[in-house]
Amino acid sequence: MDVRPGGIFLGCQKSPDGQHAMWGRFVYHEVKAPEKLVWVQSFSDEEGNIIRAPFNPNWPLEILNVLTLEENEGKTLLTLQGGPLNASAEEQEAYNAMAPMVSQGFEGTFEQLANYLASQQ
Repeated sequence: MDVRPGGIFLGCQKSPDGQHAMWGRFVYHEVKAPEKLVWVQSFSDEEGNIIRAPFNPNWPLEILNVLTLEENEGKTLLTLQGGPLNASAEEQEAYNAMAPMVSQGFEGTFEQLANYLASQQ
C-alpha cells in the first residue's frame, strides 16, 4: 500500500473456500493527512491491469472516491463520496442500479469498524 499521490494499492478478496478471487486496485490521487484521501478504484487482474467487474460487464472501469475526516463535537465525522469516472451511459446506469447495495455494503463495513474500535477501548 503506497499511500501517496500516484501510489497504488493492489489487493485480493478470496471466497471462504479459496476457489474464487477478486482483485482490485486503488490509485491514490490526493493525500492530505489527516483529513482527506482521494483515489480511483478499479477491478484488476493480479498484475494490477484494469479489467471488467466479474459480476457485471457494464460496471464502470473506474470509480472516484473521496474520503474526508473532520472533527465534530469531539468525534470524528467520516464522509465517503464517490461515483463513476469517465463512464459511458451504460456504465452509469449499472452503477446507479447497484448504488443501494454498495451503500449497504459500506454501512456493514463501517459497523464492523465501529464494533472493533469499541472493543479496543
